[in-house]
Amino acid sequence: MAVIGGGLALLVGLMAQPLGTALGLLDWPDLNGGRKRHARVTPLVGGLALTLAVVVAAFASRVMMPAGDVVAHDLGWLAFAVAMMFLIGASDDRFHLSPVLRLLAAMVVLVLVISSAPDVALAFLHFGGAERLLLLGSMGTVFTLLCLLGLLNAVNMADGKDGLVLGLGLIWSAVLAAHLPPPYWPLLAATLAALLVLLWFNMTQRLFLGDGGSYALSALLGLLAILTYNHGFENWRADDVAVLFAVPVFDTVRLLVVRMSRGRSPFEGDRDHLHHHLHATLGWPRGLAVYLAMVAVPNAAALAMPGTGWFWLAISLGVYATVLRGTGHASTEAPDPAE
Repeated sequence: MAVIGGGLALLVGLMAQPLGTALGLLDWPDLNGGRKRHARVTPLVGGLALTLAVVVAAFASRVMMPAGDVVAHDLGWLAFAVAMMFLIGASDDRFHLSPVLRLLAAMVVLVLVISSAPDVALAFLHFGGAERLLLLGSMGTVFTLLCLLGLLNAVNMADGKDGLVLGLGLIWSAVLAAHLPPPYWPLLAATLAALLVLLWFNMTQRLFLGDGGSYALSALLGLLAILTYNHGFENWRADDVAVLFAVPVFDTVRLLVVRMSRGRSPFEGDRDHLHHHLHATLGWPRGLAVYLAMVAVPNAAALAMPGTGWFWLAISLGVYATVLRGTGHASTEAPDPAE
């Protein structure tokens, strides 16, 4: 499956410019010194490559399983979720949908997936150091939806510098690989291979993920994280899952609070993200290395020392606050009209 995922990503990467032109998925730099400061028009087809890799790998895995197999059922819904979320994001890339319309469309897709595939719905929380499960009852679907939408927003907000979301995706996939049930490994192998190939094309500025890619990736890894937790909560607790996505979620919560406190829409874009401050202070890709280390190191430590998720979650928050303070946490640049 790694060959399939990497091969599809390579094919899309090599054809990125004609594909982006044909589909109308092109990102134009801002001429007025706004948020988009890349040097040339760049195709937004990274999400297409990732989606093709995931969907083909999922259905290739399904055909090798007996009819009615629960894993085959889950794989089908995972492929559906990734494909539909890509279409929502790509539609935004192409037609600039309103934030409310995107949110409603994502909610419909995710509720359908959560209600149809019980393995990707949260029914309880099991934290490190706690003997009892916290049962969610009728709130399980709502809580799962909020978690997935929160991750979607965090990934979309982090997608602002070359290599960042793809690098995060590689880290998250590697952590999931340590806990994911073996029947899902082929799908994850295809995902990892596609992300590696796309990272090269992205770092050489030949394509961007686009909203289609960030939506597809957040749906895939969010659902896989829940599935992994449901199958192995004795060894991978809820606080460990929180460590996985902590840094971009911290940054998203801060941005939403700051924007609303200043009387601005929470969906209004700016250059106050963590990656903007790292870029301004350290340059890029040195800023990229720092951001990825902030995510990778606590997760590696949590893997090496099971049951310490709460500790590494606190460390992640402390490091995040320290880095923000060191890079100047207050934005001095004017907001841009779109995120």
